[in-house]
Amino acid sequence: MVWGKLFGWGKGGNEPIRWTGGSFHVAWYRSLDPEWREALRIITDDPYMEHMFKVRLWQELKSGDLEKFRAQLRSTFPMLHPDSQARLKSISASAAWASLQQLESGRFIPEKGEPWPEDTIELARFALPYVDEDGGQTTLFYPIHFHGEGHLLTVAPTGAGKGQRFILPTLLKFEGPVVVLDPKGENYKETAWWRSLYGQVFKFAPGQPDSDSYNPLDRVKSWDDARLVADLMIVPQSRDPFWDDSAKVLLSGLIYYVVSTRPPGLRNMAEVQRLLAASKEEHDRMLEELKASGDQRLRQAGNLIEKQTDGLRMSITTTLHTQLEVWSSDRVRAVTSTTTPGFTMEDILVTANNDAVAASKEKRWYGWQDKGEGQVERGASGSVYLIVPPEEMRATLTVLRVILGQLLSEAIRVRKEIMERNAADKELHPKFLNYPITFFLDEMPQLGYMGIIENAVAITRSYKIRMWLFTQDIAQLKEVYPKWESLIANCRCQIYFRPNDTATAAHVSARLGRKRDIWGKEDWVASPQQLMGTEFWEDCVMFQDGLAIRARMQTPLFADPDHKEWVEENQAKYGKEVLRAPRVAPLPVPETRPPVPAEGSNAVAAAQAPAPSSPGAQDDAVDLEDDAEYQAELAALQARMRARKSGSPPAAAASPPDDGGPRPLERPSGSSETPRRPPAPPSFDE
Repeated sequence: MVWGKLFGWGKGGNEPIRWTGGSFHVAWYRSLDPEWREALRIITDDPYMEHMFKVRLWQELKSGDLEKFRAQLRSTFPMLHPDSQARLKSISASAAWASLQQLESGRFIPEKGEPWPEDTIELARFALPYVDEDGGQTTLFYPIHFHGEGHLLTVAPTGAGKGQRFILPTLLKFEGPVVVLDPKGENYKETAWWRSLYGQVFKFAPGQPDSDSYNPLDRVKSWDDARLVADLMIVPQSRDPFWDDSAKVLLSGLIYYVVSTRPPGLRNMAEVQRLLAASKEEHDRMLEELKASGDQRLRQAGNLIEKQTDGLRMSITTTLHTQLEVWSSDRVRAVTSTTTPGFTMEDILVTANNDAVAASKEKRWYGWQDKGEGQVERGASGSVYLIVPPEEMRATLTVLRVILGQLLSEAIRVRKEIMERNAADKELHPKFLNYPITFFLDEMPQLGYMGIIENAVAITRSYKIRMWLFTQDIAQLKEVYPKWESLIANCRCQIYFRPNDTATAAHVSARLGRKRDIWGKEDWVASPQQLMGTEFWEDCVMFQDGLAIRARMQTPLFADPDHKEWVEENQAKYGKEVLRAPRVAPLPVPETRPPVPAEGSNAVAAAQAPAPSSPGAQDDAVDLEDDAEYQAELAALQARMRARKSGSPPAAAASPPDDGGPRPLERPSGSSETPRRPPAPPSFDE
């Protein structure tokens, strides 16, 4: 056994090293720094060194005279087995890494018999060299998990395997709701069929015929919502914030104007983009409507626009038109004019929470279940995949920024409301199972600077919102986020592997620091050259909770025969079909825009439309002939046209009251399709 070998007895033919007062010497051994304990272990286990030299080394170290110990070790070093020599040379670096005991005490690795936390994510494996009683050498692997509050950051170059080693395995095993930025569509292809057992799946993929739809203006209920959309749409272009701020004011006004005055078929970003290129007559009419609006924010926007010089307004308008041009493209307009039922963060989170609360109170299993005999009960954890090919990323950047930003902003608001409501529910166990929502932001810096991501990483740890950020290198992150160091620091877990640039390697090396070895020499725990070389090729460096962890990465899924077998078996049994929400037909676009208002009338008040209803409450198909809201708006528009011809002002159309307050947390309507396919949970044990 280990202790037997350590103190001299066991195989090898040498007499045991016997000490008087054994318990005292065991206590002394345990009091040593890790590197000295490891040195004694290596020396004691070595099959080549004579017994008398082992005893002398122990005595020198026990005396406390390190220089004598080092001198004795240098003279006897050639006697050691080459493997022992190599281990002693690198012993200081090994001692700097977290040990198995530290990982167990920090609950990275559950102790024997301890259950896994339900919200856990398996990240990598701790490799522990092991020598059995017969002298055989092997390596034991212990899965390292992340759970609880906090965010994650992964830094690795393109092609290093971020998706295959981290994203795909997590999507298959983690049962909570997710939002996945999926540039290549690989994550959807490999995991959507399985995640549809966990809950509803949404696929936003402009240009693909089976794409779900998401209209950002459906979520604009107030001026603040319009301002958020404007902030997300405009990628900073100038060092002078005046230009970006002026553009945001104009865009905010246009968005709120469209939401407030246009019929459903025109409440979209294509109409906003069209107004940016409107004729002078239409621009002047819009300006008068804004200034005469009953909404103070719209009046302020109108006054600010009026004060802008023609040259300034033209410059801002041209810049905005260029950035927003993609919203008028056929492929984007087709998926942003309506919203698929349930495709809002409020619907996703409320659905998941209601199911979790009901399961806790009813004392039943939470999540999907195999009922047997071909019956399956699907879970309530929604999955959102945002798919844009890399070659189209730049052109579609503003679309991704808006959708992702709105989902994240709404998640913060709704999770806060949900947690407050759950805390007030006396019948609910305070530690009931309720998965966090996880945002997987692959190639995150390509989105440009997004203040909402920076803020979310700083404030959402306790909201059950988990951010997992992915970037190619430190330089890429530094270029986009001026406060990049703060962003990294706010990520509880940081994972680095296979750096191919010196800046990232130097950053990791500096984080690890320097260590004095048993020879008295100080050196880097891992130099930049080591981190970029083959020594760390299959390992990653993790920083979490004050520990530096060297871990063996998981096998890429495409190279894992166990995973291939599991996929083939389950797809053959259950099929590859992804259960999706019903499609929604695009709303027809009115042939005419609202006419010029009669003199003295308030066009905004007359044409004010009710706040867009929750997309989750829409019918499976939109029938405009039976749509009372649309017919009322059409009647009001026709009345205005008749009034304009006759010269008399029309009667104002009545609008349902909107108090601007939050909607009640009711379970949204979901897919009408019947769940099927009995699932078998994945297990990729080594």
